[in-house]
Amino acid sequence: MRIPRIDPKDATGLYDKVVGLGKEVVGEVFDTQRLIDAGEAQQAKGTEKLKAIREQAKADAHTAKARTYEQREKTAQKAKV
Repeated sequence: MRIPRIDPKDATGLYDKVVGLGKEVVGEVFDTQRLIDAGEAQQAKGTEKLKAIREQAKADAHTAKARTYEQREKTAQKAKV
């Protein structure tokens, strides 16, 4: 299993989820709806950031694969000439 690299600027999604969960827990302990709502919202924001990172990684992989095929095609064309 390969462990993906995480760019520090992309780690904000994980940070938002952790901090949001903390806010939600504190809100539950102290029965503060404002903190509960803020925590849930921050977790949702973090989830969306992480989804965007995953989608970007998929797009980058497809781009790399296309470049590989393109390079193979150029090499094959040079070999024919």
